[in-house]
Amino acid sequence: MSCFEEVYFCSECKKIAKKLDELLFVENDGQNGFCSEACIEKFFDPLVKHYEELEGQWRTQHSLLDEEILEVVGHPVFMDQLLRRPDEVYLYIADGGEHLYSFIVEISDDKYGDFSLMCLCLTYENQPSFIITASASKETAMTDNYRWGKKFDDAKKFHSTSDVNDKKKNIEIDEQTLMEVEGKKSSYLAVLIEDRSPADIPIESFMLYEDYFEPTMMEPDEIYSTVDDEGDTIYTYIKAHDREGVSFYYFIVCMRLKEGFQENTDALVPVVSFPSVDGELYRMYRKGELISGNLKN
Repeated sequence: MSCFEEVYFCSECKKIAKKLDELLFVENDGQNGFCSEACIEKFFDPLVKHYEELEGQWRTQHSLLDEEILEVVGHPVFMDQLLRRPDEVYLYIADGGEHLYSFIVEISDDKYGDFSLMCLCLTYENQPSFIITASASKETAMTDNYRWGKKFDDAKKFHSTSDVNDKKKNIEIDEQTLMEVEGKKSSYLAVLIEDRSPADIPIESFMLYEDYFEPTMMEPDEIYSTVDDEGDTIYTYIKAHDREGVSFYYFIVCMRLKEGFQENTDALVPVVSFPSVDGELYRMYRKGELISGNLKN
């Protein structure tokens, strides 16, 4: 018997892993495994900067560096359409064998009009696993930059089977799941009552702020993801608002329902939502993994 054995290690920090499944992979056939998402970001950072610089140079040459539509990049609803339901997908294979995918979706919106949203990314099991760069444009010439490599005849093979941010999808929740959500709501309300300041917005006035629910859900300033003590994935949406000259935060705590309650479906169900002027409470709810405003994560 040989004294040698197979060894696994993080491609970035070189930390040894006892088992292969302790490493994270962002490509199906990739040889690079990572011990953490931080190491993934650090490893690909030179690649990210390279492609962002190339796009910046092109936009500068064509007077599109400050295109207003760029503000939609990172918008949860639009990004969800791009990553889960692309209209076009391209694959560029570099001489070194690296596979780079381009996702493009055409969007028509009441506020922003018609525009293209696109990204360069890596994929794992036909799903985007790491976004190298993302962009938006109303100019076909800009979008054509992302039509790089060979186009897939059918982009549907890259469509996700779950719809997390689909406003048009009606989800039927079974009674047991509904009871679980109600139980979690009671727990979160109890914590909120304990942690909130007596000088904060009174609970009985929360209903006066219900008009801020949809703007917060559709265009949050921040979204955090964490796993609670019961093993459920929780998303916290936060957005700053102004009402009659008074600034405040609006929070929406959502629970992700796992596949199984309805075939091939995921959904986010609001557990609690509330306004607050308390900066300390704001800091308490900014916990977990930041998933909006940090596309590389």
